[in-house]
Amino acid sequence: MSAQRKAGATRSLWFINTLLLSSAIALPAMAQIEEVVVTAQKRTENVQSVPIAVTAFTGQDLKTQQIEQFKDLQFHAPNVTYTAGNFGGVDFQIRGIGVTAVGYDSESGVAINFDEVFLAAPQLTEGSFYDLAGVEILAGPQSTLYGRGATGGVVNVNIAKPDLENPMVQVIGDIGNYDANRVQGTVNIPIITDELALRVSGEWDKRDGFVTNLFNGDKVDGLNQYSVRPTLRWQPSEKTTIDITGEFTREDDTHMRADKQLCTTDPTGVLGCLPGSAGTQPLNANSTLSVIASSQQGLSNVLGPVAGSLLGLYNITQPQALPAGFVDPTGDRQINTDFTPRWQSQDNFLSGKWHQSIMPWLDGTLILGYDHDSYISQQSYNNIPGEPLPTNNTPGTVTLAPGLTVPASCLASLAGSPSLSCAQGAFLPLLAGAAIGGGVPAPAALAYAANFAPFLSQPGQLPVSQIGNLGLTGGNFRFTGSNEAFDQSDGESSEYSGELRFATSFTGPFNAMLGFYYLHTVTTGDYYVNAPTLDYPSIVLGAFGGLANPNCFATGCILAPGYYHNIGTQSTLTSKAVFGEVYYDLLPDTLKLTGGIRLTNDSKFNTGRILLYTQDVTIGSTNENAVGANIPVSQQFTAWTGRAVIDWTPKLDFTDSTLVYLSYSTGYKAGGANPNIQPGTPGIPSTYAPENIIAYELGTKNMIFKNSLQANGDVYYYNYGGLQVATIQQNTAVNDNIAAHVWGAEGSLLWQATDRLQFGISAAHEESNIVHTSLLDPANPTGGNQNTLLIKDDSISATTGNNCVLYFNGAFPGLPAGYVAPSVGQNALASQGIPHVAFGSCNAAALAAVAGPGSGYSLTGPNGSTTAGQIVSLDNHALQNTPQLSISANAQYIQPLPADYSLTARTDVHFQTHFWGSIFQDGASFVGAEYTWDASLQVTPPDDVWYVQAYIKNITNQNNVTGQYVSSQTSGLYTNAFYGDPRTYGVELGIKFD
Repeated sequence: MSAQRKAGATRSLWFINTLLLSSAIALPAMAQIEEVVVTAQKRTENVQSVPIAVTAFTGQDLKTQQIEQFKDLQFHAPNVTYTAGNFGGVDFQIRGIGVTAVGYDSESGVAINFDEVFLAAPQLTEGSFYDLAGVEILAGPQSTLYGRGATGGVVNVNIAKPDLENPMVQVIGDIGNYDANRVQGTVNIPIITDELALRVSGEWDKRDGFVTNLFNGDKVDGLNQYSVRPTLRWQPSEKTTIDITGEFTREDDTHMRADKQLCTTDPTGVLGCLPGSAGTQPLNANSTLSVIASSQQGLSNVLGPVAGSLLGLYNITQPQALPAGFVDPTGDRQINTDFTPRWQSQDNFLSGKWHQSIMPWLDGTLILGYDHDSYISQQSYNNIPGEPLPTNNTPGTVTLAPGLTVPASCLASLAGSPSLSCAQGAFLPLLAGAAIGGGVPAPAALAYAANFAPFLSQPGQLPVSQIGNLGLTGGNFRFTGSNEAFDQSDGESSEYSGELRFATSFTGPFNAMLGFYYLHTVTTGDYYVNAPTLDYPSIVLGAFGGLANPNCFATGCILAPGYYHNIGTQSTLTSKAVFGEVYYDLLPDTLKLTGGIRLTNDSKFNTGRILLYTQDVTIGSTNENAVGANIPVSQQFTAWTGRAVIDWTPKLDFTDSTLVYLSYSTGYKAGGANPNIQPGTPGIPSTYAPENIIAYELGTKNMIFKNSLQANGDVYYYNYGGLQVATIQQNTAVNDNIAAHVWGAEGSLLWQATDRLQFGISAAHEESNIVHTSLLDPANPTGGNQNTLLIKDDSISATTGNNCVLYFNGAFPGLPAGYVAPSVGQNALASQGIPHVAFGSCNAAALAAVAGPGSGYSLTGPNGSTTAGQIVSLDNHALQNTPQLSISANAQYIQPLPADYSLTARTDVHFQTHFWGSIFQDGASFVGAEYTWDASLQVTPPDDVWYVQAYIKNITNQNNVTGQYVSSQTSGLYTNAFYGDPRTYGVELGIKFD
């Protein structure tokens, strides 16, 4: 799709205009709103005559309204939201629909087309809008006009094409706060006049970070990227146009995936963070898998109480200890971490378009596309300094048993106050003693234990795996004295696509369009979590477990890997489609009928695995591919979709032009594979189903009062089946399908009051209701059920660090044998609606044993609930990131200056009501009402060869939350919050030479 404007600002502000249409007030002569031309239906039309909800921005509009990136569109288009994602992606929503599934093959409900090429993995956080012809947003299902169908809508980014006649050079420079510097440039060179031309444009953008790290005072979440785009146009005749485009983008900076970690500390450690609110407190680390696996409780479950007590580093029933001098980062744009975030990415894009006039009544268009992108992102896992590993420098040694002499600090460990000092001194004697007790001769036992000595050779420090070569197992590690954790999300995606369309242009009432589409994508990805307290159990358990494995005797074994690794080995999509539309004028220039249909066939293949404490691997091994087994999943989907539209353009006395349209459309998005299942984890489905939408829309577009007032409005209703949403369960993302109804109204007024003065206002109201859906809320597993016991798994197994629930009727039966209360008591969360909590095993066999006859406990609860947690109804809950009301308003005034110069002043305001960051609507996911306010002043000479603009965005420096992500139970259920930009301001100078 493309858009062209002769002058003016955005022409798709929405406001219901019933009163305006029912009156015919005579106004004095005024300036006219100028026409916007789009090709939304693959033919050139005035946007006011297109029977689709379209928001179109020209390249000049993007400049005027300070729309610099995708994230700025939400302030200027109705019912559009934007938020970053937890693993590097973006959720760009139209009318509440975007991408809420998580997986290597998950897709967005909003299709992004760049230069008419669908991008399966667009990196929307990267790159600014530069040298564009326009950006256009279509709301609602789109499947019969575009190569790749979409359930929520389409965004088309249209680049500026070479001018075959006129050479041109343009340079734009920008300086601003946060030491921001941006340079954009364009060169247009006609090589053969009226036949062949080259256009090269580019951008470099750099600034300091928006976030202050209190740990060292550094500014992080900075930006440093560049992009270049060459485009060649060849037009050998009026019938033939060929365009070849490339765009190449690179980024290397401290860009953060998540800006802030929010938590209201759970004092028990059974949850980590409380579900009722999201404060700026640290999570209780006793709830995390790494601390539990390194704890006395966790190791005692495997090694026995004595060895577990001596080798455990934490007692999770005791309160957690924060680092000395810890500063709570209460500011929204503050973190406190000893880890500097890192972001590197690149994107290489190529496209070719051949438009051919085949016959006077038939045109053909062939579009070929290729895209390859990759990224790697690392940041602190908790955004707080690593807690110092516990030490105890009590001098001397004690002999606990013959042949078992340990540091004197071990007496404190046996009394429930563990330390690394004890563990480092006790490990080798315990291991050698276990080997001798198992029948290994003493010299061989000592030699076996010596294999592990290098890992515990630094007093008060532990090794932490680095990424690659199996980490610690392969010798790729470093030592640290704190429990610092970091994660890495990385991915690589490539795609090839082809689209062929034919369109008729008969002079009679009938016309048609037919298209064919092919898409093939290949995606790989990884998600790592690394911490010394993940590596430490892999050493201990590998050493003791290796005594039963003859392959481990020579070199020793690690229970590898000692880090979490969710591997997307390969995910492929092959999509084929045929689509088309027919158009029939029932009454020429008055009543038209459109019908469209599409057949899509999608083939998906996904393979990958999750690694953590997967198997014994000999020390020195570097091949991670030999660890674990991939889980292959193949799927096939076929779907019919379509649309029917009737549009009426009556000639009315009180309007200059009017369009009324009624549409029915359907959409489809393929299902996919949940991103791997950890071996031994029951109850997690390997796949999720497709989603489908039925949409109804009634809209009107009007020009009134001699084309000086534009009044547009629409109402819509969506019936969603199988909407894909994700939660984190059992250490992986699990995508569920839910049903939802979405309905709303959008309207706008745009008034060109005089040649100098323009006003605009738009409003959008949307209701979204989940229906017929009940799910488990991982952040609140008891779901308010007062007859429950909430358990944090303190064993070392497939369920380590997860929560589970036991049910009872009547009086509380008491804690089961072997289950212990936290130091603050088993009733400490009663005020949060969670009556009883404990540490113990969530292993199915263990739960069955404690819930036996006469125990008073049951493994099942109301509504089909299981030990995973209470199933709760989500009926009447809103979709996430969906404000009920949003309002945008703008005003622009042009003041003539001496010598025919002009001064343009503009201001834009956007307001939205509260929304929920999660479909479960826990208190922690509530995001309050927000607003932004921008302004600019621009001076332009009479010949328009240069301009100077001063601008300010987010004038009142609001810390607006754009979205949230709740982490896993094994991570403590903290909430990652994503923020919009703070106040930015600067000066921009543009110069153009023709």
